[in-house]
Amino acid sequence: MIRGTIDDLQAKITVILRLPHGQDIEIGCVVDTGFAGFLTLLIMAVERLGLPYLINID
Repeated sequence: MIRGTIDDLQAKITVILRLPHGQDIEIGCVVDTGFAGFLTLLIMAVERLGLPYLINID
């Protein structure tokens, strides 16, 4: 079960990304009800998880 809050009419949850070496990244997220199959992450999270970039917008 995912638990979250409603703030300023936005559904918000906290997602914990577990890294392979035991270090976790905790990120606050706004739930996108029009989800189209892509996840947007902070650059710091992408780098720490060792993920490839599909699009990098600086």
